[in-house]
Amino acid sequence: MKMPSFTRTAIAALVLATLGAPAAFAQDATLTQAKRMIDTQRGQGRGAFELLSPLEQERAGDPEFDYLLGLAATDAGEFTRAVFAFERVLAVRPDHPQARAEIARAYFLMGENRTARAEFEAVKAAKPPTEVIATIDRFLSALDQRQAAARSGMTGYIELGLGHDSNANTASGVSGFAIPNFPAFSFTGGARSDSFTTLAAGFSGRKLLTDSWTLSGGANVARRYNAIVDRADTGSMDGNIGLAYLTGNHEFSAALQAQVFDVDEARFRNAVGGLLQWRYALSGTQQVVVYGQTSRLTYPNNPSTVPAAGVPAQTDRNAYRNVIGFAWANAFDVRFQPTVYVGAYGGEEKLMQNSYPEFGQKLFGVRVGGQVTISPSITAYANVSYEDRHYGPPGSGVNLLLFPFNRLDREWNLRVGGSYTFAKNWSINPAWTVSENHSNVIASAYRRNMIQATVRYDFR
Repeated sequence: MKMPSFTRTAIAALVLATLGAPAAFAQDATLTQAKRMIDTQRGQGRGAFELLSPLEQERAGDPEFDYLLGLAATDAGEFTRAVFAFERVLAVRPDHPQARAEIARAYFLMGENRTARAEFEAVKAAKPPTEVIATIDRFLSALDQRQAAARSGMTGYIELGLGHDSNANTASGVSGFAIPNFPAFSFTGGARSDSFTTLAAGFSGRKLLTDSWTLSGGANVARRYNAIVDRADTGSMDGNIGLAYLTGNHEFSAALQAQVFDVDEARFRNAVGGLLQWRYALSGTQQVVVYGQTSRLTYPNNPSTVPAAGVPAQTDRNAYRNVIGFAWANAFDVRFQPTVYVGAYGGEEKLMQNSYPEFGQKLFGVRVGGQVTISPSITAYANVSYEDRHYGPPGSGVNLLLFPFNRLDREWNLRVGGSYTFAKNWSINPAWTVSENHSNVIASAYRRNMIQATVRYDFR
C-alpha cells in the first residue's frame, strides 16, 4: 500500500474541514506575513521560521504565535523546535485540533513513531466523521508499514581490507626481561610489525511475527592474513538467533550465540552462550539498555602437541564467562546529527576446573563513543574503551607458574574512523586503532598501532 503524504496540506485539510475552523489571528503584521509565507506552500517555510524565531523568547506562550512558529519550524526541518512550539500551544489550549495534528506530523518526521501514533490516536479519539477516521487510519497504517519495515527484512555484506599492524603478534615490546622464579632464565620480547589483508562477510535478518514479537538472527565470518607473521593469522565464525518482545517503550529480547575462533588455521577457542537484554526508549532519539550475557568458553588441545609435566594444557583455560552491563545512547537533532553512547560492564571468567586458578579473572570495563554525519555520504566516528582484569583468586600469589604475584591488566583502546559511500551500497571505511595493555606481568604488556581501510558492499 502506498504511504500517504504527511504534508501540512493533508493535515490541515483533515482537521480544518471537520474539527473546527482555525482560530482568528490577531491583527499582527509579523504573524500575518508569516502566515502568508506558510500558506503559499512554495518553500517559504524557512523564511517564515527565520522571521518568527528571533521573537520566540519574547512571545513564547502566545498560542497564535507558537502555532505559526511550529508550522514554520516543521516546514524548515527544525522538528525539535516545532514540537516545543506545539507543546506550548497544547499546554494553553489542549483542545486545539490543528496543533494536535501538527505535532503528530512533526513527531512522524522526527522518526518518533510511537509518539506520532499516540497523537494521531488523540485526534481520532475526538470522534470526527467517518471519512476523517478513514484518513487517520491511513496515516496509522503508514506508521505500521514504517515500523514493520524497520523490524522485518534481511541485509548482508562482503568486505575486503588492507592494513598495517605495528605489533601483529601482540607481543611485549621490551627488549628483554628476567623471570623472578627462574633467575637464570630471561625472555626477549618479539613484537613484529606486519601488513595484513582481511576478508569478511555476513548477514542479518528480522521477521515481524506479530505486532509485539520479532524473530532475528545472523551470522558472520572473518579472516585476517598477515604477510610475514602468518603464525598470528586469525579467523572467526559466529552466529545468533533470538526473539524480541516490544511493549510500549520497552523491548525485551533473548538470543542464543555461538562463535569459533582460530589462530594459524587451528581451533583456539569455542564459545556458546546466551544474551538477555532490556531496552527502554526514553524518546525517539534516546535509549538505555541493560543486559546480561553468559558464555561457555572451551579451548581445545592441539593434538599435535602434548603439554610437558606441570605445564597447563589448553583445556585448563575452559571457563564460564558471565557479564552484566548497561549502555545509554542519544542522537541529537542538530547539525551533523551527532550520536553519542556510554556503557559499562563487569563480570568474571570462572574456571571449570581449579588446576590453575591464575587463569580465572574478574573484569570491569567502560566504553564511550560517538558519530557525526558530515554529509549524506560521509560519516566519522571515534570511541575509546578501558578494561580492568584481575587474574586468579585474591592472595593466591601465583601467575602462570612463573611470577609470584597475581596478574593485573589494564587495557586501553582508541579507534577513530569513518565511512565514505562512493556508489550505491559501496563504501570505503578507513580506521586507526591504538591499543595498549599495562600489566604487572611484563610478558603480557604490549602496545600496538593499526591502520586499515576496507571496501564494503552492503546487500539491502
